[in-house]
Amino acid sequence: MAQRPEDDSAPQKIDTQMLSDLWVFREVASAESITGAAEQLNVTQSAVSQRVLRLESRLSTQLLVREKNGLVLTEAGAALSNALNQVSFLLTDALDDIRRPEHRTIVISCKPSLAIEWLVPKLEEFYRLHPGIEVFVRSEMLSATSKRMQAEGIDLVITYQPSPPAELQELASVQEWAFPVCSRSYRASLETEAASAPVLLHDDMPWGMSGASPTEWEAWRLSSGLDWPPQQARSRHFNLAQLAYQAAASNQGVAMGRAVIVHRMLSRGELVSALAAQPSPGETYWISSAQSGDVRPWTRLFATWWRDAMRETQQQTLSLLNADVLM
Repeated sequence: MAQRPEDDSAPQKIDTQMLSDLWVFREVASAESITGAAEQLNVTQSAVSQRVLRLESRLSTQLLVREKNGLVLTEAGAALSNALNQVSFLLTDALDDIRRPEHRTIVISCKPSLAIEWLVPKLEEFYRLHPGIEVFVRSEMLSATSKRMQAEGIDLVITYQPSPPAELQELASVQEWAFPVCSRSYRASLETEAASAPVLLHDDMPWGMSGASPTEWEAWRLSSGLDWPPQQARSRHFNLAQLAYQAAASNQGVAMGRAVIVHRMLSRGELVSALAAQPSPGETYWISSAQSGDVRPWTRLFATWWRDAMRETQQQTLSLLNADVLM
């Protein structure tokens, strides 16, 4: 069969010029702005505009529409942008494999409370099981998006929220158990006849969104069916669960405990369950990857270990609560 001759002037031939223009277009689509792309690429706005126009001319297709609120991708532009993002993921993985053929690393982003109270103390267990994998933990409050993960080299994010993060690939999940916690002396004061209404200690960003509704306390009341505390309670507010737990350990009130995060404080006797009632289902922890295709084997391996270790900690917490009730 005769081969079709190569035509260097073919409008859709992927040559070095088109590759360069495609990369510029990807930056424009990501920034949703010619100005933003120019700043990111360290070139002039005119240069970026010319590249996009040249690409549209070669493809005979409009990729962007300029509206009052900025640039909007056409259907063709959105399809091209998604394809370029997938190619970028594949290239990133390939480069990582080339740079690190023997030493596997995983970059994980999660909220500070989980990182400090559970993940970092647990990592030594993971290293014993998998000595060839290194884990870098990023403790932060930023939102979990595919764009940010790719830009910052984040392999996995762990979130705590009612539903899995949009646009990410869920690898594993664990539903949490919630229950009120306080210091042992504060609980004793609540059990006296002259006890006043407890101070409720709030984590104002339990799902990573300030002002989210319902609050963690409201969600617990709905899940447990308990109307507690019965009297109008005062409140104190924090932006981290760990801060609320430290306040509870310091006899300042009652916080909404999560079985995984409060485990160490319960085992040390710094916190106890404020009520004799059984824990209620809380929201869910999700561990997710930004990749839409295959996930590297050692990343999946960590996700599986994380799920099993989280569940083990929950069971240990429930055992501590049962033992406390019997005391």
